[in-house]
Amino acid sequence: MSEKEIKKFLNESFSEGVYYRELRLSKGEVDALRELYPSAKVKKTTEVNDAQSKAWYEINLMPVQENIDHIDSVRKENLRLKRELKILKNQ
Repeated sequence: MSEKEIKKFLNESFSEGVYYRELRLSKGEVDALRELYPSAKVKKTTEVNDAQSKAWYEINLMPVQENIDHIDSVRKENLRLKRELKILKNQ
C-alpha cells in the first residue's frame, strides 16, 4: 500500500466523528497513523502472525486523560464565571 493509500485508508477509517477503531496494521501503517494523528493512543493487541506482517491495534484519537483535563478546565472556568456573575448581580 502506498503512503497516499495508507493516509486515505486512515482518513476514511476515522471519518464522520469516529474516534476509536480496532485495525489490523503493518508497522509502516502504524508509523503513518502516528504521523497523521500524533496525539492518538495506539495499543497493540496481538502479535504479528500472518504473511502480511500485520497485527491488531486499538486506536483512540481522543484518549480519556485529555478529555478529563479539558472537562476539568471547562468546569473551573464555569465556576469562575458563576462567581463573577453573582458578584455583579449583588452590586
